[in-house]
Amino acid sequence: MSDCLHCDINDLVQKHIEGNDTVDASELVAKVVESLVDLIISVVPETEQAKLIADALAHFGQVYLEKSGAVEGGSVATH
Repeated sequence: MSDCLHCDINDLVQKHIEGNDTVDASELVAKVVESLVDLIISVVPETEQAKLIADALAHFGQVYLEKSGAVEGGSVATH
């Protein structure tokens, strides 16, 4: 494990898909989302879960736009 949770998660996902001829991206994304839901339910008080989910979706959109090059990055993306 490194000091970067983002990198550790990406390394784990990469190891999961290594050696596969094809990758079902939809299934893989669904599993990552399920893990995120498990984290939210186990750590965040129920009264704050909806706000956190909304914040997470906003962050998802911003990071996607930055990393895809649609907008200039640097504000939220880790790497």
